[in-house]
Amino acid sequence: MDAIGLNEGFLLIQCVLPAFWLLLSFFALLRLRQCSLPETAAAIWAVFIVVVPFLGALAFLIVRPGDQST
Repeated sequence: MDAIGLNEGFLLIQCVLPAFWLLLSFFALLRLRQCSLPETAAAIWAVFIVVVPFLGALAFLIVRPGDQST
């Protein structure tokens, strides 16, 4: 079976989603290094960002722990 039509779409999704997850996780981990959190909290956030795809990084970027902008 050739990779044409619908199969190319699935192939694109299989390549783009993991790449997007890696970029989002990398960005969240960089932001985590800039936060002023205790080491234990930072370690828990790091594990959550890496283990839970998309949701971990998005939760970190939405919650922004250690951010004193309010």
